[in-house]
Amino acid sequence: MASRKSFKVNFDASVSISFCLAAIFIFFLDNFALKNFSLVQNIFSAPGAKGAQNPFNFSSPIDYARLALFVLGNKNFLQVLFSCAFILPFGALMEERYGSPAVLLMTLLCSIVSGVLNACLLPQSMFGAASVAMMLILLSSITSIAKNEIHLSSILTFIVCVTGNLYLSSLDGGLTRFAVIGLFVQLAGALAGSMAGFLTAPKTKRSASGSSSGSSQTASERLREIDEESPRKKSFWGKKTADDETTVIGSINI
Repeated sequence: MASRKSFKVNFDASVSISFCLAAIFIFFLDNFALKNFSLVQNIFSAPGAKGAQNPFNFSSPIDYARLALFVLGNKNFLQVLFSCAFILPFGALMEERYGSPAVLLMTLLCSIVSGVLNACLLPQSMFGAASVAMMLILLSSITSIAKNEIHLSSILTFIVCVTGNLYLSSLDGGLTRFAVIGLFVQLAGALAGSMAGFLTAPKTKRSASGSSSGSSQTASERLREIDEESPRKKSFWGKKTADDETTVIGSINI
């Protein structure tokens, strides 16, 4: 009698999925359950510089937390959907490549850098996960850059992300110069997070030929082997033994 095929849902991108679910939950909580409290405005928004309606307060502990939590706050549901449309696919890919803890740390660094710059430069609050989305797109391009090329799809995706966020910013009182500067602030955070991903990527093996006398491989060689050296890759843990009779297709075990 043939054995039954087991099917299960694989929670493959824990950080990305949890991030999007938290953003959606906070949006509905702010708009329906806690309308009078203004949850996003008071907690899930980056404080502005001096002169802003809600400037950064050095004596307030919650303002320090807001420097990182603002990426979970959104002004409207379109902004939530737009962010999730980029974070879910690219986040899953990056978690497969770098691992969930590394992606979480990169996301925190990205949001903190953007939040601090906003509190120093812009007299307005900042919302949304545009910086996280741009960081994940930049991270996805690292491997192709190692081959002295860049995919046209990555360029177009980045352009769509930038223009889409500019359009969302223009919905609230038009496209002002502060909205454009705010986008560059988020881009700075995205660059910081992506560079952290590059620097914390698993190191490649040294050359076995001994011709370099223990010197490390070039940056180009290191980048080409990021995927294979990632702890999430099967090749990192070694090949399967020949007597392993288990066949795995995605998340379906036969």
